Amino acid sequence: MFTYRKANFKDAESIARLHALSWQQNYRGIFSDNFLDVEVVEDRLSAWRLRFENSAENQFVHVVVDEDVVVGFVCAYFDKDATYGTLVDNLHVHSDYAGQRIGENLLVAVAREIMQNQVKQEMYLWVLAQNKRAIKFYERAGGNAVETINDFDIGDREITKTRYHWSNLKIFEKN
Repeated sequence: MFTYRKANFKDAESIARLHALSWQQNYRGIFSDNFLDVEVVEDRLSAWRLRFENSAENQFVHVVVDEDVVVGFVCAYFDKDATYGTLVDNLHVHSDYAGQRIGENLLVAVAREIMQNQVKQEMYLWVLAQNKRAIKFYERAGGNAVETINDFDIGDREITKTRYHWSNLKIFEKN
């Protein structure tokens, strides 16, 4: 039985380790092997500790727990962009739990939170162009690709990423 709940500082290490594992499994060949094998865990631990120590007012972090183990998480920032609305900054599910609708339920949680608050009723996220599995997931979830750019904002190499946008969150009400 999965428990969906708001994350707290005590979850930072578990979130960071799952985040690092997800990058190791999905971003091989995109980031350097040295970054993924040596640096990524500390990189994500530092990032998540900072996120919880200095939480932004518009930050939304929820986890999915299976018997006290974090198996998925989402992090979003409400009204991050005047045009596209809320940024879904991270959405990761442990590969052992793929196919159990955890990712879908986390997207729904963000969409519901947006619809219940006085924020722009749209959301978006960035997905690495090489992450074909994630792209298929976001397209099945109703996201529309609106732009692709090159950037250096994560990892240790230039990345190509595509912005997926949801302009109508009512599609998530049926879930």
